[in-house]
Amino acid sequence: MIPVTLWRVCFWLCFGLTAYLSLMPQEFLPSGINIWDKLSHSIAFAALALSAALGWPEKGFVRSVLIPLLLFGVLVEIIQYFVPGREFSPLDMLADAVGIFIVWIGVTVLRSVSAKIA
Repeated sequence: MIPVTLWRVCFWLCFGLTAYLSLMPQEFLPSGINIWDKLSHSIAFAALALSAALGWPEKGFVRSVLIPLLLFGVLVEIIQYFVPGREFSPLDMLADAVGIFIVWIGVTVLRSVSAKIA
């Protein structure tokens, strides 16, 4: 079992990388990344949600993971409006939410199954 502390480190590394890549001007983004934009949003926010859920398992998912990450996604899009070569995109926010909700469903199902087994 991976220690909670390691999941917290993973969360903050993912958070920093997501913020950095989301807020840098388009011209400075790595050219080798050819992943579909919306998929990359979903993957990044799923990684954030999963590492947060595993890093702080005693906290409620909705209040401590889902809501803050949704707000982070909205904040990133608002800031991107002012970054050269970037734009505000409601579809990016939707893709962020999809990644978070996929993890939420998975965490809910796993906790339900674990409770039945215990």
